[in-house]
Amino acid sequence: MIARPQQQHRQSGASAIEFALVAVILLTLLFGIIEFGRLFFTLNSVQEITRRAAREQVVRWVSAADQVQRLAVLRAGSSGEVNFPGSPDIRNVHVRLSFLNPSMAVIPANSLPASPTENFNNCFLPADENDYAKCIKFVQAALSRDAGGAEPLDFSVIAPYMPRDAFALPVSTVTMPAEAMGLL
Repeated sequence: MIARPQQQHRQSGASAIEFALVAVILLTLLFGIIEFGRLFFTLNSVQEITRRAAREQVVRWVSAADQVQRLAVLRAGSSGEVNFPGSPDIRNVHVRLSFLNPSMAVIPANSLPASPTENFNNCFLPADENDYAKCIKFVQAALSRDAGGAEPLDFSVIAPYMPRDAFALPVSTVTMPAEAMGLL
């Protein structure tokens, strides 16, 4: 029978403790990398969402704004409030669509033309200056918390050890000239 050295009994479990200490650091680092990956994905998505919304709205009539908001967050055919895939902070209701006249002023919702034909007549055959002011020449899409487009969305982190709502997403605004607006 071989006698065991006394020192080996004193070291039993040391590997498990070392692994636990290193695992905490590695998992913290891993989740931090995942959170920063989500942050950069969301930052890149903000501009793409507004670009997509403006691009879709310039060829559709005003009444299709709800559909355009869903298309912008990649949820066409859905109903209710939906999130952008991969970023629960961005919802279809955060996509703000505005219709601008030739002087780049926002046309109030109650003054919008009733049809694409009326918009065409307001732009190219205006009866007076009031009709021309109701001409939709530009479409503006913004991603923000408020209807005015000034308050940015917050990026919410999932990892519990990171600061909450520390990152404000940029307010992205895209303005494009109106095209068919549902006329064709």
